[in-house]
Amino acid sequence: MKNLRKALAVAVAAAALSTAFTTPAQAARGSFVYHVDWWWAPLELPDPEDNHCYNMQGAADRPTNHTDRTAILYRGVDCHDSETVAFYQPGTVGVEHFGSVKFVNW
Repeated sequence: MKNLRKALAVAVAAAALSTAFTTPAQAARGSFVYHVDWWWAPLELPDPEDNHCYNMQGAADRPTNHTDRTAILYRGVDCHDSETVAFYQPGTVGVEHFGSVKFVNW
């Protein structure tokens, strides 16, 4: 019984320490607006998470960055660095075609 209590205490302490040093995911404030060929209205990503790759639902274009983060547009899906199309600072409007986007706080 003594060993069980000691093991439980160690497990609780380890869990407490692992959550004490994690930071919550940061997110951009605002929205990222874009268009796709198959839909008549613009689509929106509200308050996107930092460093998370968002794949578009088809061939996207006409991006508008209304967030407080830099948006990195990629030609294909999964945000491959070798396929970077453009960097959109907050407030940037453009015409580029892209397949995925990631938001960074530089």
